[in-house]
Amino acid sequence: MNWNDLKFFLAVARAKSLSESARKLGVSTSTVSRRIVVLEADLQSNLFRHHHDGYELTLAGVELLEPAEKAEAQMRLLERSALRQEGHLSGLVRVDLPELLGQKIILPGLQDFFDDYPDIRMDFRSSVLPVRLRSQESDIVLRLVRPEKGNYRIRQVGRVDFGLFASKAYIERHGEPAKAQDLAAHRIIGWPEDLNFLTMSAWLQSISAEFYPSLFLDSLTAHLEAARHGYGIAVLPTFAARPEGLHPILRDVPPLKMDLWLLLHDQSPTSPRVRAVYEKLIDILARNKGVLQE
Repeated sequence: MNWNDLKFFLAVARAKSLSESARKLGVSTSTVSRRIVVLEADLQSNLFRHHHDGYELTLAGVELLEPAEKAEAQMRLLERSALRQEGHLSGLVRVDLPELLGQKIILPGLQDFFDDYPDIRMDFRSSVLPVRLRSQESDIVLRLVRPEKGNYRIRQVGRVDFGLFASKAYIERHGEPAKAQDLAAHRIIGWPEDLNFLTMSAWLQSISAEFYPSLFLDSLTAHLEAARHGYGIAVLPTFAARPEGLHPILRDVPPLKMDLWLLLHDQSPTSPRVRAVYEKLIDILARNKGVLQE
């Protein structure tokens, strides 16, 4: 039994689907299936039962789950230790992050990393627009939309939930919409016409097309501030809206769920400093999973 097989086991145990596991690991479904078969042969036990709604752990699988998760945590510690032992790490790492995710989640989680690697310099770029992948503009990219092409290795690292939010002051002045059609009678914070292609804008239009925004803003940070000051209802990531005391609107509307993709440039994996930052981002996102997916 080796660690690579355990990675496939954990992926299927968490996703309960071969196709979803393959997507997260960046491999084919047949590869996932083959590695599970090898692991079951090594252990001489069936680890999963296949039902119409997915893969369920057998008793043997349940017993393996905790040791596998401990092995996963230990491997991450060993990888970070190995990176430190490769020598004094220094130099610039360029990272492109979705707006608000960088400010609210990534930056607050980097203090111990800066203590461990004081000579690694970081160039963080944060925007609501997805970075262009055709040239090596960034060593590492975190995106909410899976790219179709580019010289990057890709890995799914979580999900971010969005919803409609408004401040208490706004609700006290204007009331709260009871159904999607009521949005037409409310002040909506929207995106300029040239940004209507953004998923957040398209999702809002899918809920109700019977409104016209009263305020157009071109950044999520501005949307958050406008909602916080009571200027209207905005589509915001839950992790940013709730700490500001904003209230969810139209709770019966299913939230917008966007997969989070971590990309590593093909020319960067051999760089110890880039790899150190890459592993730290994975760690931060794993620790904040419950905050990002509410």
